[in-house]
Amino acid sequence: MENDYINLIVEISVTVFVFLLGLPILVNQIFMPDDLRRMSKKNYNENITIQICVLAVILIAIVSIAYIANIFPETQWRLSKADIITALFGLLLFLTLGFLFFNMFKSQGYRAKIIQVIKNRILRKIKKTEQLDPAFFEDLQYMGIYSKGGAETRNVIEALEEILVYVMNQNGGSFDSDGLISIIDTLCHAVTNSVEPGSKNNMIEVLTIYKGILMNLSNYNTPENPVFYGNETRKIKDCTTKIALAALKRDYPDMMPLVLNVLTLIPRSSDKLFDIGLLAMKSDQFQIATNVLAEIMDRDNKDYLTMNNYLGLVAHFFVSGESAKQYALRSLQTNKVELTTEDAKSAKEYHYIMSNFTTVDYLAVFFKEYDIHLD
Repeated sequence: MENDYINLIVEISVTVFVFLLGLPILVNQIFMPDDLRRMSKKNYNENITIQICVLAVILIAIVSIAYIANIFPETQWRLSKADIITALFGLLLFLTLGFLFFNMFKSQGYRAKIIQVIKNRILRKIKKTEQLDPAFFEDLQYMGIYSKGGAETRNVIEALEEILVYVMNQNGGSFDSDGLISIIDTLCHAVTNSVEPGSKNNMIEVLTIYKGILMNLSNYNTPENPVFYGNETRKIKDCTTKIALAALKRDYPDMMPLVLNVLTLIPRSSDKLFDIGLLAMKSDQFQIATNVLAEIMDRDNKDYLTMNNYLGLVAHFFVSGESAKQYALRSLQTNKVELTTEDAKSAKEYHYIMSNFTTVDYLAVFFKEYDIHLD
């Protein structure tokens, strides 16, 4: 009778142990969002090997006692075999329930925890090899895109900001350029490509981070190492423009002063100002467009010593109604612009090369007013 009881306990223990082996998969299927299950090429779940090993030792002890009890029934025990195996089974069951609760509790807030795991692994990788693994940034980017626009996306931004601070401060400013570009790009995608409604505060936070990067780059800039004119700055220019265009599409016009503030820090940015001004006009955000027009004149002069983008935007004002036309003429007068055939040909050629064909047509209309023909 006692051996029958022991054998029953063994069968139940094996069943419990097998159940535990499938526990992580079960918890992931129930609690982890679909996009996170599909996301990662790496394993960001905590290692349960220790849990399995502890329960395996208890199971082996139970099976060993049952084996001895069945093969060598005459063996004498200080304690009852049934009591020993019952105690071991109770311990196995208690630990299994404890691990089940732990894994279910751990499953809550998966996004924030996985973001922390990725961030810590990136920082460890930098400290060990001074290199950044692109795969980690792909996962952070994915999480930013599929997170909700508010606090969840902010978690991604804060993790990237912490990585950024470390990258910028390592080796006295001799930072990993590719790594910095990855951070800039991931920040951009997190706030512009989100499938959830965007958060204006998150966009503002990213633009503020970009402004801080530009200030740091200007501090590191030397004639021997002109980092301020490198790929990092161009990436910030592209990303800032994407954020500006996304903000206009989501009707966040009050963000534009910060956008213009960032872009005016960047050399050769008049082309991006032109794009923003053009979209603002298409969205009937003429206040933004007029601010861009004011900025683009100075930027054109500094960047190219020409007025290609300024004149292109003026041409769009010129054909957008009588009031917009009057504003364009006043801008030309205020900036003391004396239009010449050379200016006209330069603007036409520039916008033709950039495939801004509508702008080329509007330039023809605009210059015709001044009896300058672009044939």
